[in-house]
Amino acid sequence: MGLIAVEHPNGSYRYLPAISAYSAGFATSVGFEITALRLLDCPSLDQGFKRIDAEIKQRGLTSSALAGIQLRSPGAFSFDGFAKFNNEYRQLLVERSLILEDANPVSRTNVIPIHEGPSEPSIAMAFIVHPSKGLGGTDFIVAGAGEVAGDLGPENIIARGDLSPHGLNLKVECVLDIMVERLVGLGASGKSPTTINVYTVHEISNLAASIEAKIASIAKYGYASWLTRPPVKEIEFEMDCSRYSNWVSI
Repeated sequence: MGLIAVEHPNGSYRYLPAISAYSAGFATSVGFEITALRLLDCPSLDQGFKRIDAEIKQRGLTSSALAGIQLRSPGAFSFDGFAKFNNEYRQLLVERSLILEDANPVSRTNVIPIHEGPSEPSIAMAFIVHPSKGLGGTDFIVAGAGEVAGDLGPENIIARGDLSPHGLNLKVECVLDIMVERLVGLGASGKSPTTINVYTVHEISNLAASIEAKIASIAKYGYASWLTRPPVKEIEFEMDCSRYSNWVSI
């Protein structure tokens, strides 16, 4: 059984439930679209959320317009440390009434830049959902995922500790399968993304061909490779993908 998207109570998008800290992605309803808010200076979580709050208010939207976040962190967490950070991060969403009774609808990607990274967890981008000028209903964000099959735990890391070409390709295949599963769950496909991001420090043979076999839209739009690490120790490869109508710097 595949992933099943859940309609947000405000009716503007549907999301894929995941864990308490974030969802696996979301897609807009008919009549709505996504604007990406780029915070080019990557402010701290506290300052970044305040700027996002101000932008949402200026646009005449409610706090529930915030549906996705991209974070940058200073270093890799242990699994226990990641859980602690997730609880702290989640509280910022609670303060904004973004957590629903039984789920967190806000998607997230969180990675670690290898060079010139932040001194504390920071916000690089946020995604807001708002009424569309046209038909809308085609935008989506697939949250970042690493090579973990099942619950987030070291025992579920695919090819754990194997950095050979074979091991890295097994990791890539796992992540691509997760991306496709999430796309399908949101009513999209491998032909849908216009932005595809790869997060790793490793040179991986035949990576473009592997991606194109599952996410065919890279033939038209290409993909961005970021010299970053996933946020949890021992995870080596992460991806996200999306399609959004607008972006602005704030």
